[in-house]
Amino acid sequence: MKRKRTYGSVDVENLELDAVLKLLTVGCIVAIDVAKSKFVAAIATAVGEAVRLVRFEHPRQTGLFLRMLVALREAKLEPRVVMEPTGTYGDAVRYQCHRLQIPVHMASPKHTHDFAEVLDGVPSMHDPKAAVTLARLSVIRPTKRWDPDTDAKRNLRALLDRRGPVLRIQTLYYGLLEGMLARHWPEFDTLLDVRTQRSWLTLLQRMPTPQAVAAAPEEAAEVLRRASHGALPQRSIAAIVESAGVTLGVPMTFEEQVTLRAIVVTLEREERQLDAIDKQLGDLCRTDPETTRMAALVGPACAAAIVGYIGCPSSFANARALEKAIGLNLRERSSGEKKGRLSITKRGPGQVRKLLYMAALRAVQSDAFVAAWYRGRGAYRRDLKRAALVAVMRKLARALWHVARGGVFDPQKLFDTRRLDLTPSKVDLSIHPLSPNAQTLHPGGAPPPTA
Repeated sequence: MKRKRTYGSVDVENLELDAVLKLLTVGCIVAIDVAKSKFVAAIATAVGEAVRLVRFEHPRQTGLFLRMLVALREAKLEPRVVMEPTGTYGDAVRYQCHRLQIPVHMASPKHTHDFAEVLDGVPSMHDPKAAVTLARLSVIRPTKRWDPDTDAKRNLRALLDRRGPVLRIQTLYYGLLEGMLARHWPEFDTLLDVRTQRSWLTLLQRMPTPQAVAAAPEEAAEVLRRASHGALPQRSIAAIVESAGVTLGVPMTFEEQVTLRAIVVTLEREERQLDAIDKQLGDLCRTDPETTRMAALVGPACAAAIVGYIGCPSSFANARALEKAIGLNLRERSSGEKKGRLSITKRGPGQVRKLLYMAALRAVQSDAFVAAWYRGRGAYRRDLKRAALVAVMRKLARALWHVARGGVFDPQKLFDTRRLDLTPSKVDLSIHPLSPNAQTLHPGGAPPPTA
């Protein structure tokens, strides 16, 4: 056979199944290379040797491909489908295989990539070769049986998928807001934390310029008092109103006022939407005892992300397996004189690590033992605070495995407290995230907004 025909494929409509059945004896593997529409499947023997490559267009020809799988099953060949977890493009085919009671196994894309050159001595990869590689690799390396997610897990993931874009919009518009305030009212951002306080939203919608505030100081003060429900201190209100009259900012044009008001309206809308999503996340978390226990430690959003994207921590064999699934296990990156450099693998969804990072920040701020251990890290002393915080994340990930199984979070079991500097001058020993004195977490996993 000529080299160029090694990976030749046939359209599923032209497949002569009887000829294929003659090449198979006991069992078969159907390895599918997933794409947006043009799929390629390798029909292979039980030992992973491809006997025919079939291409089909999804979803137009998927029904024919599924009938082919049923025919293989009726021929007593017990077909086993092997795929990679490539986004959502393969979900429909996976579901249909499961509905037909044809087992589906998932293979690691990293293993497929690394095996490409081993297969035929050529490092290149294309769709037919990927299918052949999957078939061969599924025999060499163990694959994981795929089962559909529960409705509860899918609901959590759907809410998180809605939450992500809202946060990105907020980040964009807060950046635009801070830029405009720096130009037109630089004193404002020093008197209020615009990311955690909300009373200013009402003020800037009614009076978008410092000149408007200075022209009606009593009205502006009353707007702030009502918007904050009396929680904003009088001295802060007075300082904001006073700064409007002496601001160093550039006076706004009419269109700049319209732009600032539009930014504020968008931020207020996104804040309300985020609150609604976080409330739903909190309600869903409370329906599952395992997620509820984790939410008490890292917040509902982080707990929901772990369950929705990774799976229930109790389903992992040990804490190290959960840490690896989140992408917090270490690997060595040595080069030249830099020997023994370690970094996290970052495998798995980045959203989980992002939320766990925020949980680690809160733990450092509110837990005496976590703060002392964080400060004692060598990376912290070398002013590599992010690396020290990642170490806290790894500790929390391991703690979550025990908490999900019913254990109580006890920092004294997680850290060697004999080696920690717990002097009262550095930390407040009365604050603990699970104690009555701890700051209540926002349903999304962040501190609640203030006035």
